[in-house]
Amino acid sequence: MDNKNTIENRSRRTLMKAAGAGLMLTSASVYATSKGPVVNTEYGKLEGFSRGKVNCFYGIRYGQPIAGKNRFKPPQPVKAWSGIKKADTFANSSPQQPSTGGRTPVGVAFADDPSVSRGDDCLALNVWAPANGKGKLPVMVWFHGGGFSGGSGSSPLTNGTNLASRGDVIVVTVNHRLAASGYVDFSRVLGGDFADSDNLGSKDMVAALKWVNTNIEAFGGDPDCVMIFGESGGGWKVSTLMGTPSAQGLFHRAVIESGPLLKFMSQDEADKVANIMLEELGVTKETAHKIHDMSFEDIVAAEKRASARFTRAAPGFPAGFWPVLDGEFLVDHVFDPVANASARGIPLLIGQTGTEMSLFMIPDKAAYTLTDEQLDERVYGKFGEEYAPQVLTSYRQAFAGKSPSYLWFRMISDAVMGSLLLAIADAKMVPGGAPVYTFRFEQESPIMEGKLYSPHTLEIPFVFDTANEEGKVITGGGPEVKKLASDVSSVWVQFAKTGNPSIPALPEWPEYSTRNCATMHLDVNSKAGTYMPVDVVPIMHDLVFNKGVNFFG
Repeated sequence: MDNKNTIENRSRRTLMKAAGAGLMLTSASVYATSKGPVVNTEYGKLEGFSRGKVNCFYGIRYGQPIAGKNRFKPPQPVKAWSGIKKADTFANSSPQQPSTGGRTPVGVAFADDPSVSRGDDCLALNVWAPANGKGKLPVMVWFHGGGFSGGSGSSPLTNGTNLASRGDVIVVTVNHRLAASGYVDFSRVLGGDFADSDNLGSKDMVAALKWVNTNIEAFGGDPDCVMIFGESGGGWKVSTLMGTPSAQGLFHRAVIESGPLLKFMSQDEADKVANIMLEELGVTKETAHKIHDMSFEDIVAAEKRASARFTRAAPGFPAGFWPVLDGEFLVDHVFDPVANASARGIPLLIGQTGTEMSLFMIPDKAAYTLTDEQLDERVYGKFGEEYAPQVLTSYRQAFAGKSPSYLWFRMISDAVMGSLLLAIADAKMVPGGAPVYTFRFEQESPIMEGKLYSPHTLEIPFVFDTANEEGKVITGGGPEVKKLASDVSSVWVQFAKTGNPSIPALPEWPEYSTRNCATMHLDVNSKAGTYMPVDVVPIMHDLVFNKGVNFFG
């Protein structure tokens, strides 16, 4: 990891330490005159607050507000301040369309903190640190889900208090630009003031990681032991950062949860999106300066109109607003056909829930009450005469006793999500590359009378150890849930520390290879096994990557 970026990062931290005595404080350091814990960052002093044994710092700005001429520019550094600034309130969430998450059975658990509004002052992060941490602690940086278009780092479900209360890890959650504010590339269409408008949301993430690299020692963290992790859209963001050269050296482990992204948007595709946005904003190249005077509400309204004109992807997959292969910030596809240079040296933990797509198939009401005959009909319709018999036999053997609906959701989840996630794992199988570990989260949710089984997003409250608290509405709570949450969150912490997810409470965790397709099935009784039935892996690959079957058509 001693590349140019890492050396520069260490030099920057050394300069900070030399800037003044006492600049770097441990997480337990408190000024005598303060009411809450105080740390000294490169920009000035911050006062947080305590929750039990955890020091919390909310709404720490790593970039200026994105209003005015900052609207479509890379993140601008914040200005230093004197005195002590309060860090006890979340910043704005990024400008975005109203959430539709509440309409899904799990949506209620992902509501934002009620104190949070959306707005331009959104380039901020939150830190949870043990009050009595010893030594430099590993750092876990969470990038929220919601695709590239929605979500927030201030959801109660992903509050870092419980993880940090263990005393051996620091948790960071990040807000960054989304959708039109973060992923419209005007650089070629407009140029000029908009010449650097590509990939702004991802540039924000790199800026946040640079902030962590420079400042996290003040909270007791180890800038040379940083793990990035995220679910769904957060997994896309982790995938993107693994393929971002300027992020090299800023993190050292990665976890992708149900968020596979192998390729970026082409410049031609990005230019089409940019032109659609210009039309909806009501400006031309000659009048583009008017954008500087627009409010974020104007941008979001135009974004909504533009979104209706995009070709829709499968549920949960990018459409319109996502990273572009611009040749400078992003120079290669991240996992196509193999992991690019930025990603090869990063230990990776990657996986999904058991029946991801049960959450997205709710409009298909018949799917939740299938008979054996109806399952056969669906499988032949999607997998074809060539593959259907083998697929049916394999899943019925592997999941004996499970309902036809469960088998259908499992097959579709393996095809739509599993094939892409395994493609990433396989792409990382390069000589000299860092190890890959995989997981399937199998615990089932009681919501919707248990008919969702193990839906998309279900593992999040277990990872954050909030499954018996904020996440109880989707996990059901109880002693078994509490124990599994303890185990799963311990796995993520262990991976942050070492790059290996093995913990004493679970069976030995096998390292993944293309040959063995090994995984850990996380459940009340966790067990090692294969990611999906081995004989269907090439079938799923062929249907998705070669034949382009639309499993949602």
